[in-house]
Amino acid sequence: MKDVRIIPIILTILISCVLILFGCTAENRPEPENVDSVPKNSDEYHANLRAYKKSPHQIAFGWYGPSGLSNLEASMQNRWKGIPDSLDIISMWGGFPEKDSPGYKEMKFVQEVKGTKIVRVEFTDEAFFDKIIKGFKATYFDGQTKGKLKEGFDKVAKILYEEIVTNGLDGIDFDHEPYVCGCNTWNITKNEDDFGLFIEAMGKYFGRVAGTGKMLLIDGEVNLVPTDAGKYIDYAVAQAYGTSSPQNLQDRYDNISSWCPPERFIVTEDFEKYWKTGGANYEDPINGLVPSLYGMAYWNPTQGAKGGAGSYHIEYDYGNYPGYKYTRKMIQIMNPAPKSK
Repeated sequence: MKDVRIIPIILTILISCVLILFGCTAENRPEPENVDSVPKNSDEYHANLRAYKKSPHQIAFGWYGPSGLSNLEASMQNRWKGIPDSLDIISMWGGFPEKDSPGYKEMKFVQEVKGTKIVRVEFTDEAFFDKIIKGFKATYFDGQTKGKLKEGFDKVAKILYEEIVTNGLDGIDFDHEPYVCGCNTWNITKNEDDFGLFIEAMGKYFGRVAGTGKMLLIDGEVNLVPTDAGKYIDYAVAQAYGTSSPQNLQDRYDNISSWCPPERFIVTEDFEKYWKTGGANYEDPINGLVPSLYGMAYWNPTQGAKGGAGSYHIEYDYGNYPGYKYTRKMIQIMNPAPKSK
């Protein structure tokens, strides 16, 4: 005869195991999920995702190192589809994949189906201008009038616009660092008036005034953008690397507040250096000591809500557990998911 007393014991053990299993699964989910949400990767899911990205919210931004890979690698760290769905803008730090390659097709899926904006990144140095127009420096800058320089800028802007349209990208991101990193090698990038002329020329095809739908971002030393030129720019992206306090972020914003409304200001951390910890130690007035990426997500200028936050070499965060741990938390801080009903 069977001992019926064993059955309740077995049931208790089974139920406990199930509860532990589901509890651990929920705890390790990369992003909070709403029980009323539609199935992930369904048409409705992607439609909702695109609608979210078009809605008013603080955006998630990142420079993506593997952007130019044409072949699909085994690691999702180097795959476009490995990027978090809720990321709003990717700046292609690694260049453009070969057209119609597997990497290109994944990029287009992320852009067209998931609604992520993808922009080209360039330094504003001599090599860039001479790449667009051979001999640009000698023809339009050395010993030339401002009118001649402006003519050259107009030609560069038109060529860039045609290239962006041809490649189906959403805009351009200029890394403007004439002093900090030594990236720029000639005076045009050190002279604010000349740089303002360049932004004005770009503003005919890109940014808030052009009406083409193509974005214009400036990152790096955004404090060197002339006030009159700021009206053309969609986002000023501050490289606030290693930030430890809200005051540092506020000071960065105050330096450009004459032309940049708070909703057009993005702050970023360096994940090439800080990916394992989510940034430097940041003292948040409400949440205490947190990784600086979280501090950036919590922070807003005293003048109003910021435009968003992000990181340089965002793909390094894939190496954390769960993948893109800090990026996903950053997004949730800025834009909390709806609570389950």
